[in-house]
Amino acid sequence: MNDQPGQQPPNDHRPLFELNLDDINARIKELITFLPHFFKNPIEGIKHVPSWDWPTVIILESIVAAATSVLGGVVARHFLAILGGIFVGPIMGLLLSFIISGVIYYAVLFLMKTELEYRKVFIVVVLAKLPAHFLEIVAPLGRAPIHFLAIVITSSFLILGLVYNFMLERKKTFQIVSFLAGIALLMWAYTTVVDVTTKNIKVQDYTPESLDQIHKELNEGH
Repeated sequence: MNDQPGQQPPNDHRPLFELNLDDINARIKELITFLPHFFKNPIEGIKHVPSWDWPTVIILESIVAAATSVLGGVVARHFLAILGGIFVGPIMGLLLSFIISGVIYYAVLFLMKTELEYRKVFIVVVLAKLPAHFLEIVAPLGRAPIHFLAIVITSSFLILGLVYNFMLERKKTFQIVSFLAGIALLMWAYTTVVDVTTKNIKVQDYTPESLDQIHKELNEGH
């Protein structure tokens, strides 16, 4: 085995802070090779996830989250969203993946009496979220339906990934993922209602009568 720095395979399971530029480039090249095959047949891809080390899957989540957040800001024509996506996108993406993975890990541990490999659960979660990430690019064009579709797709991929990679009971896995999806859908419904209500208030604030009143007050002021 070659122990020279930068020559280790991408699954050598070293911490991220121990990697040099060659190590990071090797992992990025592996991801570039992997992603086209995954999207060519994502259902089969999620059934047999790679055994990546932590740096590889963290790099994947960070790059995809940053890229899709920035592109979403471009579609929305929002400069701050573009700028913020570079930094906020990866942080939020990683945070959400760690939370979902943790909930799944402990739910399976307590409900199924089965201890899973947390890193592999994290890999399943990150790959299950990939279609949702790319849907976020066009979310500004129809935020409510696209977010709903993203939740449904991610949940479906999570069920497949957990059942096939860990040989879990399908019914209980469906119940665990459905619980998570239910929370996400409640949050989606709340934000949708708030958005619609806010838009209605803004429209009502600028009726012809209110504009006439503003015009009269301005004339009286002169």
